[in-house]
Amino acid sequence: MRLSTAQLNTVMLSSMQTSTSGVNRNYMQLTSQERMLKPSDDPLGSVQLMMLDREQANINQFQKNITNMEAQLGQTESHLDASHNAVLRAQELIVSVNNASNSTMVGREAIATELDSILEQLADIANSKNPNGDYIFSGTKTDTQPIAKDPATGKYTYMGNADQRMVQVAESTTIPANQTAESIFFSGGNDIFNTLDQAISALRDPAVSGNAITAKVTLAQGEIDTALDSINKVWADIGGKRNSLTRIEGSHEDNKLLNKKLIGDVKDLDYSEAILEMNTQMAALQATQMTYSKIQNLSLFKLM
Repeated sequence: MRLSTAQLNTVMLSSMQTSTSGVNRNYMQLTSQERMLKPSDDPLGSVQLMMLDREQANINQFQKNITNMEAQLGQTESHLDASHNAVLRAQELIVSVNNASNSTMVGREAIATELDSILEQLADIANSKNPNGDYIFSGTKTDTQPIAKDPATGKYTYMGNADQRMVQVAESTTIPANQTAESIFFSGGNDIFNTLDQAISALRDPAVSGNAITAKVTLAQGEIDTALDSINKVWADIGGKRNSLTRIEGSHEDNKLLNKKLIGDVKDLDYSEAILEMNTQMAALQATQMTYSKIQNLSLFKLM
């Protein structure tokens, strides 16, 4: 088979172009530190990378949710701590009403004044807002003040709802992010607000004395105990959630490290292999160039 000069030039130029492309590709791999420069380099690997990148993005979002939820639960825990201490003090004051030193109207007024302060503190806690200005303890009605005193009846009422805001912290795990003032301060039809309000009114009423004041104190003690139980129950629940979040966060970190390794296995460049391939391509290019140069110098006139 004979090759014309044009055909020979085409073959040689095509060979040089292939070798040049190979060298350029190796150079770009070394510069980018990546084995895959485009999806067609490794279609299966490209699909794996896409899936791994999506999983990493999901994990990052879950971790952001966990961070935000941790802040919310920490804030709630702080309010529960303050509520617990306030109700404990109210309990001490109610018990002290039966002491002889507090049986006078002066002593009763002093207790009523401090209970009034505690009642105001608890109402402020129940109506706390987060940095965004949303009410923390109103369920999903975050723009509604949870606790308010009805001017018509003089009773404290809960204005929020019982719904909880669910937050996804893992692929198949959602956790309630909030507690309601209803679950914390209201129990079995009784609540700490109206209990204290009624006790304060009784202490300031001279007509309520003797067995009547004892009965009022006994009733208040029972309802305060119930309020403490509710607070402690919610407090324990939050502690359990925070422990769960810690475990889930640890699992996310492990998965991120594993995914990062898998991404590296698919994507990262093997330097020794890339350099060897580049040297091979350059040697082939140089050999082709030398061969082409020699062939171009050949002619029948030079052989005569």
